[in-house]
Amino acid sequence: MKKKVLLSTLAMAAFMSAMPSVNAVAADDSKTSAIYDFSGFNDKTLIDLFYKVYQDGRKYPIEAEFAAAGIQQSDIAFIRSHVRNKGIIDRSGRLIKDTYEKRNLWMNIPMDVGKDGAVGHPNSRFASDVYSMWNYTNLFGAWNHGLFSTPAAWTDAAHKNGTGMFSGIKFFESWGTTSSAWIGYITQTDAKGNYKYIDPIINCLMYFGFDGINYNWEDAGYQEEDVTNFHKELWKKAKENGFDDFHCGIYTSSNNLPATNGNILFGDETGRTFELMLNYSDGDFTSSYAMENSAKVAISQMGTTDGLYAGMWFVNMDRRWTSLNANDYTKQVSICLWGEHAQSRIWSYNSGADAYEQQANYQYLQERLMSGGNRNPLNRPAISNTGNNWEASGTKKPLQTYAGLASWIPERSTIHGNLPFGTNFSLGNGDRYAYKGKKTAGSWYNMATQDVVPTYRWLVVKPGTQTVSTDVDVVFTHADQYIGGTSLLLTGKATTAGTDVVLYKTDLNVSAGNPFAKIAVKSGKEGTNASSLYVIVQKADGSWVEAPVGNVTGANWQEVKVALNGVSKSDVIKHIGLRVKGSDDAYKMYVGKLEINDDVKAKPAEIKDLNVEVKDEYKTMLTAKVFWNVDAQAQKRAAWGLVYNDEANIDHFEILYKNGENGKVSEVGRTSSWGTVIPDIVLEGEADEPYIGVRSVSTDLKSYSPVKWVKVTRGDYAQLPATPVVDYPISQLDPNADGVSTAQKTRYVTDVTTTGATGNLDYHGGKAIADGTNYSHPEGHVLKIKQGETVNLMLKGYDASDGLKYCFVGAWIDFNCDKEFHPNDIKEDPANGERLFKFGEARHKGGYPELQNPGKTWTFTVPNDATPGKSRLRVVYSDLWFEGAFLPSGYTSKGFTIDFDVEITGDNPGRGAGADIHDQGVADEPEMLQGGTVNAINSASQGVSKVEAAEGKFSFQNVEKAWVYDASGVLVKYLVNPTEFDAQQLASGVYLGKMQNGNIIRSQKLVK
Repeated sequence: MKKKVLLSTLAMAAFMSAMPSVNAVAADDSKTSAIYDFSGFNDKTLIDLFYKVYQDGRKYPIEAEFAAAGIQQSDIAFIRSHVRNKGIIDRSGRLIKDTYEKRNLWMNIPMDVGKDGAVGHPNSRFASDVYSMWNYTNLFGAWNHGLFSTPAAWTDAAHKNGTGMFSGIKFFESWGTTSSAWIGYITQTDAKGNYKYIDPIINCLMYFGFDGINYNWEDAGYQEEDVTNFHKELWKKAKENGFDDFHCGIYTSSNNLPATNGNILFGDETGRTFELMLNYSDGDFTSSYAMENSAKVAISQMGTTDGLYAGMWFVNMDRRWTSLNANDYTKQVSICLWGEHAQSRIWSYNSGADAYEQQANYQYLQERLMSGGNRNPLNRPAISNTGNNWEASGTKKPLQTYAGLASWIPERSTIHGNLPFGTNFSLGNGDRYAYKGKKTAGSWYNMATQDVVPTYRWLVVKPGTQTVSTDVDVVFTHADQYIGGTSLLLTGKATTAGTDVVLYKTDLNVSAGNPFAKIAVKSGKEGTNASSLYVIVQKADGSWVEAPVGNVTGANWQEVKVALNGVSKSDVIKHIGLRVKGSDDAYKMYVGKLEINDDVKAKPAEIKDLNVEVKDEYKTMLTAKVFWNVDAQAQKRAAWGLVYNDEANIDHFEILYKNGENGKVSEVGRTSSWGTVIPDIVLEGEADEPYIGVRSVSTDLKSYSPVKWVKVTRGDYAQLPATPVVDYPISQLDPNADGVSTAQKTRYVTDVTTTGATGNLDYHGGKAIADGTNYSHPEGHVLKIKQGETVNLMLKGYDASDGLKYCFVGAWIDFNCDKEFHPNDIKEDPANGERLFKFGEARHKGGYPELQNPGKTWTFTVPNDATPGKSRLRVVYSDLWFEGAFLPSGYTSKGFTIDFDVEITGDNPGRGAGADIHDQGVADEPEMLQGGTVNAINSASQGVSKVEAAEGKFSFQNVEKAWVYDASGVLVKYLVNPTEFDAQQLASGVYLGKMQNGNIIRSQKLVK
């Protein structure tokens, strides 16, 4: 049995909605209780701020200057990336020899779902976008964020894999927002006639760790001479500063690079202007003729096609793929996939019967897109301009016959330098956080936790060859995990000849001697069994060394350390992988850790300035936003104060939790960023004393800094709200989806009736949901059903022009009473499916008017083994355009959900709950814990921060710094050591007081 996704009403509150704060004196307001506040991250606000300090001879603002502009350190930590782009291994030894070595891929797509704000940042929403095909990606567009607001978590993930990350994008369209104001702004000059904002923009990018700026520029403003000169100066300043990874991308309405615009859109002998995406032609790549001529212009202008990309709108994959290799010129043009504004097309086309299957299918889609329909770059389908379907058709899987971008783009790897190398096969999300196989925390999402992705997805071959093998299949899975939320799963058959899974292309030096491997595996079988698994590495001379994992004892996770006999100091490791070899026709093995190491030692820098911002505090639960600094000096970007993790000998950070100073320590998260969110920390009651700690983990993967601890002082327990009771996983409207405001008004159920049941439903008069969640659970309406009973269910939606007729609809009943909704095609136990029906086809012309008038009826039979007891009926609608959000739990796209209580009766034994395959029990404490001293600089010594509104004044207690925001999120006032603020100057309304005392930050709503 798959455990339910923890997308509870509580999780929704922690991330998006407005639960009451301690001593709140105003009604809820969603804009003032979100975890993040990025209202100050406006492009002009930041450029002006960096210009102001540039005039004072400085590269970046100090904390007080950021604070005065409404930009807090607690949010800078989630924008600023400290992961260096390490660069990639030379691609001359690429796997597919007839690809052009310098050809690159620009994924000009969004991250996660929605636009700006908290999109893509760490949160509790497991069922989210975890892009993982960096191994073929040179540039990532960050299409749904404005300039200077891309999440550090995504930048970290990109940089780990050698991918450049844009800071966001500016949109200029001939029919909408035009470029005139931006041009007037950026081309201002100083008294000497120099562009004022060249240094501030470059300084801003270098301070935050972004790699450049991205334009959707569809009016003619880019043709102005000042625009060309300004952007050339950006490139020159970046080079002068040693900013080698700088990029400036543009996409105009033109699908070719004419000689007349060669300098304007690309550059000339005086320097680069832009990296150019040739606009698509009717969604397709531009013609081979236009592509060839554009390449010739690029070469004549700058002597290279580097930075020239042929664009394609991948809403459809039946495109002119054959034109990409039409001749020697088109082969030199790189590729750019565009789409879409608020979520990537890969994610849009994804689907699944539940969140777990959806996550698995998302990885399958990415793999077929990149490696081809067989998910093996050595076994690609033939290149074809047709038949490349995003969605399943009959027995044909999505993109099953597509040749894959690996047919044109060489693979990329950043795994070079000295050992070690390590991975837990983390994608960056999970329905739980596990430490050595045992659960320590709930649902989470953080792309900064994503490990370096495999170079090949998946290179499965006969041992020591490039001959394809189909004996073993490899997938990422959320079904079980060793550390984090995912692991690798190997299935198929183990043979005496063996099968190699070549995971990583490397160029690693064994610099310290005594090389070894650590691997964590789980077979799920009781007793002692052969693992039939070997760690394999390839040396520079082409020979392979295999190290046997040996027997696996018991069904739980087991970590094994094996010597790499045959590998010596000064050897160079060129590939790392796994070999399955034995005798097992039903082979199955989870792999949750793979580390290749030697005797290298490096001391990591220590944590300092650890702060905790308390969010959504309840009597028995709270969410903590944690951020810190590192006690190390910047090197490469010393002038910008940016310390790279590797400069501090840091690979990543561990987030720890304990109840009481001497409580048992648990690892509840990891990250490469200098901040994270730990959602929904469970407390037992008033006596609990939560402590949150952070320590750095060395680049040697075996040394740690002392733990820096902070005691999280609780609010007044008597006044804390009760913890919301969560019985079933949520199903609510996705607040980030396009068209939400319309859906909240017109998409809802008015009538639900049944016939044939022991006790029928007779629900009428449903209305739009006032809180905007589009979720209803009417009280007093109970469906009573009996084993074997046949029931007719009628549903009717509000009759609107843009109503539920444009939705999929389905219904589920929890037939085993385990408070989950199981899909009908679950592989573990298909008979236990709980979906009553699914109705609708994607993009059905005209929708289904009968869903609104007169309504539609479905018939189902209660299984004879339905478990007697209290249960739930759930009806879910989700927008018909894409199927991905149509799930029994999670967030619907412009949809609606209604639940009814159910009582099941009968004399037959119930089917019961399925088995939980996870390791059970309490997780071990992390190894080598140091630092038991609690950081005393917190509000424990001075009391909890408070603010009261009375007689036109805001009175503060125990506050060192305060920020007052209006209901729209605009900073009203920044205060230092405040005791009282005269609020008479403010308009009546709801405000937010954000207060810091020592290392603890709290927020409180106020009304004036």
